[in-house]
Amino acid sequence: MRPSNIFYLYRVRLRSRLVQELLALTGIAVGVALVFAALVANTSLTGSMRELTEGIVGQASLQVASRGPEGFDQQLLREVRKVDGIAQAAPVLEVRGNVVGPNGRRSVLVVAGDPTFARLGGTFLPDFNDPRLGRQRALALPAPMAASLGLSLGQPVRLEVDTRVGHTPLGARLQEEDIGDLVDHPVVLAPLEPAQMVTQMEGRVTRIFVKADPGEEAAVETALRRIAPEGVDVKSADADITAFEQAAYPTNQSTALFSMFSALVGFLFAFSAVLLTVPQRRRLVADLRMAGHDAGASVALLLLDALVLGAVGALLGVALGDQLSRHLFESTPGYLSSAFAIGSQRIVTWQSLAIAIGAGVLASCLAVLVPMRDILARRPPRRTSRKAASRSGHRVAGAGCVCLAGTTLIVAFAPGAALLGIVLLTLGLLLLLPLLLKGAVRVFEVMIAPVRSVSPTLAKIELQSRESQTRTFALSATGAIAVFATVAIGGAHADLERGLDASARDIDGNADIWITFQGQANTLATTPFGDAAQLFEALRDVPGVRSARPYRGSFLDLGDHRVWVIAPPKGSERLVPASQIKAGDPVLAASRIGTGGWVTLSESIADELEAGPGDRIELPSPRPKAFRVAAVTTNLGWPPGAIVLNADDYAAAWDTTQLSALHVDVVPGVSSAKVAKAIGRVLGPRTPMLVETARQRTERHYALTRDGLSRLTQISALVLIAAALAMVATMGGMIWQRRPILAALKVHGYSQRELWSALVIESALLLGTACLAGAAFGLYGQVLLSRALETITGFPVFYATAGLTATLVLAVITAVAVAMIAVPGWLAARVRAAPSAAQ
Repeated sequence: MRPSNIFYLYRVRLRSRLVQELLALTGIAVGVALVFAALVANTSLTGSMRELTEGIVGQASLQVASRGPEGFDQQLLREVRKVDGIAQAAPVLEVRGNVVGPNGRRSVLVVAGDPTFARLGGTFLPDFNDPRLGRQRALALPAPMAASLGLSLGQPVRLEVDTRVGHTPLGARLQEEDIGDLVDHPVVLAPLEPAQMVTQMEGRVTRIFVKADPGEEAAVETALRRIAPEGVDVKSADADITAFEQAAYPTNQSTALFSMFSALVGFLFAFSAVLLTVPQRRRLVADLRMAGHDAGASVALLLLDALVLGAVGALLGVALGDQLSRHLFESTPGYLSSAFAIGSQRIVTWQSLAIAIGAGVLASCLAVLVPMRDILARRPPRRTSRKAASRSGHRVAGAGCVCLAGTTLIVAFAPGAALLGIVLLTLGLLLLLPLLLKGAVRVFEVMIAPVRSVSPTLAKIELQSRESQTRTFALSATGAIAVFATVAIGGAHADLERGLDASARDIDGNADIWITFQGQANTLATTPFGDAAQLFEALRDVPGVRSARPYRGSFLDLGDHRVWVIAPPKGSERLVPASQIKAGDPVLAASRIGTGGWVTLSESIADELEAGPGDRIELPSPRPKAFRVAAVTTNLGWPPGAIVLNADDYAAAWDTTQLSALHVDVVPGVSSAKVAKAIGRVLGPRTPMLVETARQRTERHYALTRDGLSRLTQISALVLIAAALAMVATMGGMIWQRRPILAALKVHGYSQRELWSALVIESALLLGTACLAGAAFGLYGQVLLSRALETITGFPVFYATAGLTATLVLAVITAVAVAMIAVPGWLAARVRAAPSAAQ
């Protein structure tokens, strides 16, 4: 057969199955879109941090870095420059703060350097090569940030660092042509000496970046470690990238897991849609054989179907995925901004495009060719007997049970292999579905035996028809998968949300009122401030204040993990979040933390240090100190893990008197909200301090943790929307195919109402059974996904059977599906009687 004939046959046949092809196209496009959007989002997240780090690091290969925010004496720079093999050494000061303009406040990272820093070749500070500019007291802001804050050149910029407030003119608005994609990062650039004056860190820096001579990196690193004082580390210049990848790993993995699951659902929708066209394709192959064409012509024709469907679906999916990544997945998970100054630019790689398009084409080929494998054999398949069909059905059901057993093993012993478990569970559902449908039809047959009505009988006959099995399976599989995916993803998402909310309540419930440094990036209370005496003095005369106690916290680099250090006051009611303990006694752990000399470790940190309850460890704090492990906890909502100790132990180990927050307790019976407002009035409206009740802080903490789950929420919604669209299209395609049969039945005297009732009964039975099976498997899928999220992310996951969710989803989807089929079913039943249609 010539290629022109193949294309002609494809074009002619497309008209007769346009609805089914569009449905298959939709399924493939949705699957490709989710895969592509997830790939772009995850690549952009890590790529954003990589670009920021490279913009600061330039050609440096090593860094001398402070373990704490106080930095170290700049005099160390002289000793560093004396080391043999160093080509360049540049001091850098990095401080967390806020920039305030007429239009609001923005959390930023202040990055300050001198001309030697610019000569390292980094993207930042390109204009500070001139020593005269390096002494000017001015700031440079990315243009989009300056515009959003309403700041113009020369205008004073309010810079809040610690409890101090400085006003510095805006010296430059950096455009994309100046610093490239880094224009989207929340970073303020400044010359070193003026920045030290504004932040009151004269003579101190937080890092020294070092460029070693070629081949001298190892020797230089060894020499730097010898001269590094206590509280200072020597590590790779791009160590922040590794730390960020560790922090972003749970988000990337969970997004990928949910997206792959959703893509699998999209493929199954496409597969179900293609099943509706199998009878047409069978007739086509039979006609080709009768015309003398061999199997190669049939394969070529079907392969053209698959390639066109896959290519168009993949292109549409990439276009849709591009919009999803721009408008739905564009936001950076808020919790990461607490420790990293990351931007929001999109990074699209050719690998992301290739994977997404290849997945779409592969899904199309499988959907088109797999159902046709029997008719492509050299000999036409024989019509199987009922006994053989029964044996085949039992074998299929047995395979489904094996899939369930495999899923159970993964849940119990290897939850990290969740994607394989989801595939097995989905296969188990599809393999067991025919047996479940067969059982439902038999029950229905018994129920309608005493009923004298034509419609149930017609529905039973159609359900028992071997010719309609493909169509029946396609419709029921779509409903089952829709409910299965919605219940599994929604239930696992709710489990994770409950765990994170419990962690936030435990941590924030230690005080009636919190006073912290303002800024979205300080939701975890890790930005220190030192002028606590003035705050204590101001609180002394506020009515309703019973006590004020210091809280301390920060981030600490522990290997490749940037861990969250939590140090509540000794007398706190919830020194240790009891709901988050995985190993150890909660009461004993709290007592030990209060006594001092003990810490709790997240499970990932405990595994890294090979430590458990009772073991002794040494924290690499600015002043290293030995502690014993009181308990092992979840990661408390911070992916790299958390450490809990009391505030006094923190002060000794970090060699600091600075605070990260004040815990204020109110007199019993007095409203915390009223006292918080009174404190706010005393501190004044222009203070950089934020006063909030425990409830307000907990809600803000909720928002932060849930922001990390935003992509999972969005994926859940997309799956539900895709399921609804697939249900509508599948049922529409099924009814359209039934029109010739309905026309033939009218010849035999059946009325329009009887035919319509038969359609509704048949659809209700199919969808009700399929959706019930999907709900049951969805509850099992919830267990699998929840276990996987707990293992992969380390987040606290509180499992609760999503029975109510499953019931609601089951009822809503079944009711909506039957309602949707009622109208097109009525229209289809109005078809004119046509004797020839029965042929």
